[in-house]
Amino acid sequence: MSSDQLLRRWLWAFVLGLSVIALAFAATGMRRAIFFALFVPLGLAPFAYARLRLFRQLAVPLGGGGQRWLLGLGIALDVVMTAQLLTARSAGMSALLGGPVVGWVGPVWFSAHALALLGFGLLGLLHGVVRPLARLRPHRVALPRAADGEGLGRRDFLRHAGIYGAAAPFALSLTGVPLSYDFRVDERELRLPGWPPALDGLRVAHLSDIHVGGAMDRTRLLQVAALTNAARPDLVLHTGDFLTHRSGDFDAPLYEALGRIEARLGQWACLGNHDFDDPQRLVRRLREAGVTTLRDALITLQVGAQPLEIGGLDFLSGRAPADEAARRMVGWPARSPIPRLLLNHDPSAFAALPDGCADLVLSGHTHGGHIGIQLGRDAAITVVGLAGLPDQGVFTRGVMRLFVTRCVGFYGYPMRVGIPPEIALLVLRSGVSAA
Repeated sequence: MSSDQLLRRWLWAFVLGLSVIALAFAATGMRRAIFFALFVPLGLAPFAYARLRLFRQLAVPLGGGGQRWLLGLGIALDVVMTAQLLTARSAGMSALLGGPVVGWVGPVWFSAHALALLGFGLLGLLHGVVRPLARLRPHRVALPRAADGEGLGRRDFLRHAGIYGAAAPFALSLTGVPLSYDFRVDERELRLPGWPPALDGLRVAHLSDIHVGGAMDRTRLLQVAALTNAARPDLVLHTGDFLTHRSGDFDAPLYEALGRIEARLGQWACLGNHDFDDPQRLVRRLREAGVTTLRDALITLQVGAQPLEIGGLDFLSGRAPADEAARRMVGWPARSPIPRLLLNHDPSAFAALPDGCADLVLSGHTHGGHIGIQLGRDAAITVVGLAGLPDQGVFTRGVMRLFVTRCVGFYGYPMRVGIPPEIALLVLRSGVSAA
């Protein structure tokens, strides 16, 4: 049996096996069953396709012995990734699987194939455009020449191209390892229509998607706290996804770090989609750390003589019913000249919020777009953005503004590629925004 046939059989068994595990989780009522039920068809099936194509790309230049070696290595990495998937949300994840080196095996292995799949899709699209044109105007492509003037030959050229093409997504994915924890404070001024002069210059630190656990450990969390304090915020606002859907006391370093953040107007938060395994416990622990969670609630702060409203919504998806946000706000006071900040985890829900319900909406969730090219502090080309979703920066709807942070951490797959994390420091200014 050829290596190609063995790989195909392994990948079928791999995807079907995890499907059976997802069904077993569902039968026991485990929460992670929902995750696997979605991840197998949306993540692992495309992953398996990319695995097979990348293997075939390398098969010819490697030869029979190299193919068997690559097949064995790939299966071993599949097993490690699967073990990390199955244990990532439990207190029983071994120190080896979550260690500083092995812990990155699964993310790098998966995200490299995700990038390869994206590349295959783009090449297919390009091929579909170029091929009809090539038929209209036949031409020959000159192959690269060797140093001695002899042509490399079609076979040698394809072998080199296959090796470099297969290595590219892995090299690109590896760049995400140091980038994922390259924490930085990005300070920007944001002018808001109707923002009162009394609050001109208010400094708001916006943190989101910390995702404590794994490599987001005590040392890195304390670094985030120190950077936040160095930005001298008046107010710290969190837009959810503190956790990683695990059990146990893995989140203890989070509360220690948050307890060290200082802001004269306090810390306020809403909950994200990853915060609902035990929300009562999370809200209590956050409160003990000095963070007040607003669950479909609105409070009023007194900033000198100027009142300021801060509202927070439990996770509200852009796929929620059109009137869901209004229903949750039904008990809130009607809008008045009092300025209002609104915390909502998912920026795709911005379009469904009631008109004029806040001066500024703060969101995270997209991690800045995950994969893309950061062109500057406020500009990027990302996979999420190309899909038409708010990925990062400032968005406008009437008199309302939405700010989407690139977030502090990341969760699951894919890892960050080209998009750095962010501790956002917003200096709010009165006046008509140019945005």
